[in-house]
Amino acid sequence: MDIAVDGVNIFVLPVGAEQGYPLFLLHGGPGLDHTEMHPWLDQLGDTFRLLYVDLRGQGRSQRVDPATLSLSVFASDVTRLAEALDLRQYAVLGHSFGSFVALAHAIEQGGASHYVVSSGTASFSKSAPEIQRNLEEFEPLALRDQVTESWALEPHARTQADVARLMAMQMPFHFATVESDAYRHYMEVEAQGHAIYAPEVLAYFAAHEYAIEYEDWLSSIRQPTLIITGQSDRTCTPRAAHGLHAGIPDSELVILPNAGHMSYVEQPGMYFAAVRDFFARHPLEQA
Repeated sequence: MDIAVDGVNIFVLPVGAEQGYPLFLLHGGPGLDHTEMHPWLDQLGDTFRLLYVDLRGQGRSQRVDPATLSLSVFASDVTRLAEALDLRQYAVLGHSFGSFVALAHAIEQGGASHYVVSSGTASFSKSAPEIQRNLEEFEPLALRDQVTESWALEPHARTQADVARLMAMQMPFHFATVESDAYRHYMEVEAQGHAIYAPEVLAYFAAHEYAIEYEDWLSSIRQPTLIITGQSDRTCTPRAAHGLHAGIPDSELVILPNAGHMSYVEQPGMYFAAVRDFFARHPLEQA
């Protein structure tokens, strides 16, 4: 469904029972869409009313000038969506770039009851050198050049085909191993072409760097917060997760073994158990 927010239509896909607790799901990217997470997180639909969002200007949401986009704008959209849907209580789970939006929401808006920061970082100035080092050391060696080239191609993305190609090239970097059934299955699903990319958004953010520097504000987050990442995440590393955990008061930290950046695909059992256990320790109160 499309929901108008400040004159821009934002696409939201509801999954799960209507009486379930509302949980906004924010995809990675930028320039991707909700299919990065759907149907992979649908298992949570037995407990939550999942609200998969295509962030402003991306996926099935209305296209806008990428120069008007920022983490603050995306975070404000979540609040406006909740208001439009008349949600008095809701939680937010953001993955990768979506986790940066979740952090921005927790710091600047604070309207959610719970936050799940999945594969995130509070400081891109610290994460960028880690990414570069992990690119230089990436194995299998036969894929290193293609993975490295994919990052270099991001600022030059112009078409759907451009993004699909560079994502296919880059995806080995985001899994703990390309020898897993999880990797093969994910790539098979991606090849079906359900995603609607926003190459202009990816190119804009890749060319202008990522303004993610939240370390000084993490202590202002007071809601229950779960930080979850893969032990082999080469993008938003366990170091970054520990930094988030240290900065957010009373936050919880889960590091999943044998998982990279796509932890909910690689270790779904452990991922969903961690999310469910977190909410069990911090009960939902539906108004």
